[in-house]
Amino acid sequence: MRRVETKGNKALSFVLGLVYGYRNAPAVELSVKDLKSFSEDQHKEDRIYYINRQTGELLPHFCESITHVCVIREDKINKKVVLFVYKNKVK
Repeated sequence: MRRVETKGNKALSFVLGLVYGYRNAPAVELSVKDLKSFSEDQHKEDRIYYINRQTGELLPHFCESITHVCVIREDKINKKVVLFVYKNKVK
């Protein structure tokens, strides 16, 4: 396992904490999408986190300074966790 230096970057520490927290989940799926396709209506039942990667801040709501949106969907019936990451310029 390779150590990742966060150097005080709260946003990166947060995402790594999510990955670490769900490391023992039976099925974890990662979905990376374009930030322009993000809709709060699609994720009403999920936990949504707004991140500004330049400043390393987690913000309480969507605004212009958001660079990433992380959404966690826990399906307790199928024992599956889906982590959606919305960011600019998905290739």
